[in-house]
Amino acid sequence: MERVRTYCRICEAACGMVAERAGGELRRLVPDAAHPISRGFACVKGPAMVDVHRDPARLDHPERRLPNGGGDRWTRVSWTEALADIGARLKRVRDTYGPDAIGVYIGNPTAFNVGLSVYAAGFLAALGTRNFYNAASLDCQNKFAVAEEMFGHYVIQPIPDLDHTDFFLCLGSNPLVSQMSFVAMPRALERLKGIVARGGRVVSVNPRRTETADAVGEQLFIRPDSDAFLLMAMLRVIFDEELEDGVACAQLAHLDELRAAARAFELDDVAAATGIARDTIVELARSFARAPSANAYCSTGVNQGSQGSLAFLGVQALNAITGNLDRAGGARVPSRAVKFAKLARLLGRMRPPRPSRIGNFAPVAESLPTGILADEILTPGQGQIRALLVIAGNPLLSAPSGARLGEALRALELCVAIDLYRNETGVLAHYTLPATDWLEREDFPLVQSGMQPEPYAQLSPAVAAPRGERRQEADILVAIARAAKLRMFGTPGLTSVFGRVAPEKVYPWVSRLVGLPASRQPVLVAPDTPGAFLDDVPTRDGRVDVGPAKVLADVPRALERCRREATSPPGLKLIGRRQRRSHNSWMNDLSKLKKSDDGCRLAIHPTDAARLGVTDGARVSVTSAVGRVEVEAELDEALMPGTVSMPHGWRINVNELAADGPAALEPLSGMARYNGIEVDVQALRH
Repeated sequence: MERVRTYCRICEAACGMVAERAGGELRRLVPDAAHPISRGFACVKGPAMVDVHRDPARLDHPERRLPNGGGDRWTRVSWTEALADIGARLKRVRDTYGPDAIGVYIGNPTAFNVGLSVYAAGFLAALGTRNFYNAASLDCQNKFAVAEEMFGHYVIQPIPDLDHTDFFLCLGSNPLVSQMSFVAMPRALERLKGIVARGGRVVSVNPRRTETADAVGEQLFIRPDSDAFLLMAMLRVIFDEELEDGVACAQLAHLDELRAAARAFELDDVAAATGIARDTIVELARSFARAPSANAYCSTGVNQGSQGSLAFLGVQALNAITGNLDRAGGARVPSRAVKFAKLARLLGRMRPPRPSRIGNFAPVAESLPTGILADEILTPGQGQIRALLVIAGNPLLSAPSGARLGEALRALELCVAIDLYRNETGVLAHYTLPATDWLEREDFPLVQSGMQPEPYAQLSPAVAAPRGERRQEADILVAIARAAKLRMFGTPGLTSVFGRVAPEKVYPWVSRLVGLPASRQPVLVAPDTPGAFLDDVPTRDGRVDVGPAKVLADVPRALERCRREATSPPGLKLIGRRQRRSHNSWMNDLSKLKKSDDGCRLAIHPTDAARLGVTDGARVSVTSAVGRVEVEAELDEALMPGTVSMPHGWRINVNELAADGPAALEPLSGMARYNGIEVDVQALRH
């Protein structure tokens, strides 16, 4: 048995794995006990990637959809035939209607695929289109928008120093299940238990008692989509009681603007709107400010609310004004995040930013909101999208109002899906092209390098040969560009270089660019010095901006909503949830991960269920202002009364209940709203 060290690329944790091969075939994946960070830890999904690799349902050959009477049929085609036709049709669309007539959508696996990250930037520059969309506007674009204003670049995302903190405030996250987004930190539960063992506090703020709160720390229930109110109220308490760190605050920009915004929130209104007692809010703020070290953190439960940008500003402002930004035990900024920002800025300059045609949204992290994609396809006029490439994504399930997006996809002159499977989006494409999985390509953790509390490097080889005719996405994009007569990266020189050089030859160079050695084994590198970031903040004035005007512009809307919900509490509100044995839509059909309690069900508190006449296992309808789904109900005492919950990524599509279009999106970030949606639940009588 041959053993090859690699790492998982399903989430930011990047847990070390060992691939076991025999007779040239991959047999299994096991956690790497010698990995310096994960130390033998891996969640259930990592080892299951072997089943994805050899799944007979995988796309192994290029296929073309052909009309067949009232339905469609798929026929296998050669790469040569597929690329020639795709290239010719893309060229025709671009020549006839202009570069904006071609759109590109990329899903979140891109973040953990260095080849696709770099080569997609080159492909977009070659197209010259403004119509680039990705999954970030569905789960985290608020963080990018705020980081750009606060820290000088969207990739600079402070990470919690759990190993040294005395107080961890965790909002809208469930680290035991998700391992924490935007943080490359395996063994999250172990680290959280370490805080409590040291005499510190872990406080989970969530409308649902999470598995994390069951295992460690305290649970603080909050009504869905009211996190921004709580955070602004905590800031007010700290300012009113002069608990801020004076030395730290002297180095911050627009502190007075933040103070004025926080003091506009009345504590009694916030208590009524959040369901958290006023005294509890005050105690929480005092304890956070007085702790020897503390950090606040939020994830998708907050991001996907109606005001995720204001909430994320509140999170980072709490860290900053209490002196906990970039200090030991606080919210640290890895030095490689700044180096990664320089690389991202270089790639971004190849495609000048332009606002969207629909809604006039400015690009965030170089991309436009996915929530307007259907409008951009269906609305006639100059710049209307007529051809779309979908790479490593399934927007039909992940975007809001999937039915309307499906109508839009059917109207395209050309749709190409590059993926592991023919998913719900791929079924509507004209071509589906088979991509390699992460076991079949060389890689290194580029994105994770800016999220590592313990910096390390690992350049992983491919541990399995590509099955069938699978190709790396980077290679596919180079081939499509060549067929469409496009210049990768927009210049002849780079087109020549990147067209001849295999992607894996580029990775060591990119690795060194962000300050990591191109090591084939996982190796620790020199740790960062706390406070170094504050000496070199890449904003115009060199200071962290805690009161950016673009973010605080949303305060009046938050105040109006806070006062309204304080006096007239809404009915049932819907939230999402992550499942431990599921990951979006692409791992749901693996037998290794399926359990009897998996699947899509509506969780509802027994009190609400009794009031509505809903019993455990009953079929119910869930209706929002824009959509309706039917689903099985399950009673769940872990929920705060007034809250219902459904997971995403299933064929019963919870995102049908979310609105798309410019009016439904957060103004600054373009984020779609999936949490805090008001719904009506009714038992179905058969």
